[in-house]
Amino acid sequence: MKIVTWNCNLNFTQKYDALEDYDADIMVIQECEQEFVIPGYQVFWTGTNIKKGLGVLVKSNGKIHAQHNKQLINFLPIDTPSCNILGVWAYNHRAKKIDSAFSGNAYEAVEHYKDFMTTDKPTIIAGDFNNSVIWDKPNNKNNFQILVNSLKELGFVSAYHVQTKEQFGQETNATFFHTKKETKPYHIDYIFTKGLKVEHLEVGKFAEWKQLSDHCPIRIDVSNKT
Repeated sequence: MKIVTWNCNLNFTQKYDALEDYDADIMVIQECEQEFVIPGYQVFWTGTNIKKGLGVLVKSNGKIHAQHNKQLINFLPIDTPSCNILGVWAYNHRAKKIDSAFSGNAYEAVEHYKDFMTTDKPTIIAGDFNNSVIWDKPNNKNNFQILVNSLKELGFVSAYHVQTKEQFGQETNATFFHTKKETKPYHIDYIFTKGLKVEHLEVGKFAEWKQLSDHCPIRIDVSNKT
């Protein structure tokens, strides 16, 4: 099974061709429009802006899980026959600027969707978390290390860090380049898996993706653990 996450920086239908060679079974796409059709995929979407939300695309039959809470923006739980998927585009503190009732914190989404993520079915949590341990501060509930620890307790591992053996905050492959400048690299996009073996990892290169987005995609190949 092939999984891709990418913040496309708007207008996904004009950019999908760049991902076509990945032939992904699951795509988690941030900053995509609400209305689009990609042949061969079911498209699920959530957001507050029809031009800029979170999409989860699956080749298999799927459905939005009944536990979906739209006040947790933008997180999207998808139930498929082979796996559960939690799509992520973490707004963090910015969610409150849209509406005081909203939360964009990944740690709150993980708490809310804990039952969905801890079934016996393999589970994938993927997307743009807009966070890194390099920004962690004392006594901050939204510290990324706290989230990583919580996911580890639930049986999840980061595909990138398992494959590269690198530590969080010391990633040598950036996924985001602020203002599309190669001198401002950050690693803020992740794919966490449970019950799956990561066979292959690929992080897009800045030079190849800078014309399309300020983010580079992450692609992994996985198989079921035996």
